Amino acid sequence: MPKYKIRAVAFRRNDWWIVHCLEYHYVTQIRRLEDVVPELHRLLTVQIAASLERGVEPFFGFSPAPRKYWEMYEQAETRLMPAPGLQSSPAVEMETRLAA
Repeated sequence: MPKYKIRAVAFRRNDWWIVHCLEYHYVTQIRRLEDVVPELHRLLTVQIAASLERGVEPFFGFSPAPRKYWEMYEQAETRLMPAPGLQSSPAVEMETRLAA
């Protein structure tokens, strides 16, 4: 199974944390900061598994995120770490940074 390296930037908008993936224009919103990494990991793992089950290349047709999100990621100083007990996935490797 191929491994997908995915970088993401998380930022606050009102009561939500917006998480924007960079390699693939994939976006989600999460209520609590401590849920960002585990929930993004879960969503990406499900996306990849569902695509493979249907015989479709995961993220087929997804374009990279717009440049402004890459810049937010590059300027972010805080890296969000996986929560203890989070099961690693053989399909996805993530690095998520917090933009102030």
